[in-house]
Amino acid sequence: MASINFLRKIVKQNKKFLHFLCELWHNIEMKYLKIEIDGLTQKKNIYKFLKENEFSEHYISALRNNLENILLNGKATNVKTVLKNGDVLEIAKNPYKATEIELIEKPLNIVYEDEDYLVINKPSLLATTPTRSHYSDNLSGMICAYIKKKDDNFTLRIMNRLDKDASGLILVAKDAIAYQKTVNIKKEYYAICHGILKDVKVVDVPILTLQENGINIMKRVCNEKGQSAKTTLTPIKELYNKTFIKAEIEKGRTHQIRLHSSHIGYPLIGDKIYGKKDEFSHTFLHLKRLNFENELTGKQYCLNIDFPQEFLDIIET
Repeated sequence: MASINFLRKIVKQNKKFLHFLCELWHNIEMKYLKIEIDGLTQKKNIYKFLKENEFSEHYISALRNNLENILLNGKATNVKTVLKNGDVLEIAKNPYKATEIELIEKPLNIVYEDEDYLVINKPSLLATTPTRSHYSDNLSGMICAYIKKKDDNFTLRIMNRLDKDASGLILVAKDAIAYQKTVNIKKEYYAICHGILKDVKVVDVPILTLQENGINIMKRVCNEKGQSAKTTLTPIKELYNKTFIKAEIEKGRTHQIRLHSSHIGYPLIGDKIYGKKDEFSHTFLHLKRLNFENELTGKQYCLNIDFPQEFLDIIET
């Protein structure tokens, strides 16, 4: 801060230049997590310190790739350096290679943004990640185009992928540390299914990914050989021959809600894979509420958005 004040005096008559310097200073600060070392009772190097504080081996290995990724008291160092009380350790927030995909200059529906996270309301019929059929029209390309204007070294980390048909909240960690330290993620989905669901149903059935010629196919099946998955379906409102439901999941397997709903005889409307033919163009599934915590800062997040109009047109009639 002292250096900023000194520069302010020098460029007092040039506000644009001062603004540039402040932005530059802020960006440099944002690239590192600063840790003031205190309370050490025994000899400990940086590697051991980071491991004991639950930084992953993958992240620590990435720090080794560039000498500037670790600073101790303002000087570049490595993970073997021994720490002492009073030291200031700075570690790069994103020591990984930047994501390289086609940038898509389209507006995002941003629900929340801070230093660590970006939360977006994804519309239905927009693919989350690039595919051969959605290479130039996907949410990932839009996110990268937005953030790379501020951080050209941005590595994309989407923490909850939604199917193309689904809508709702998408959580993006802006750096590797935020990604590692995000805990207690809870997601609240809503959907509309065929049939009248009278009572709460808990579907605890493993999900198996099928393959053809060694390549995963889109459709999943309920099978004891699959990965564990648990879905709780709660009826909210009866809609003649349909039900407006809330869905909460454990594990978060691909197509979990769609498959489990269909498995017990209540397929989601518009579901072309696990459902039946109807007049709807896509699956009605919406992630409305998202809660999570940053373990490092202790900050808790609770985000809630409205239903899309297409949902309201059905559930309010």
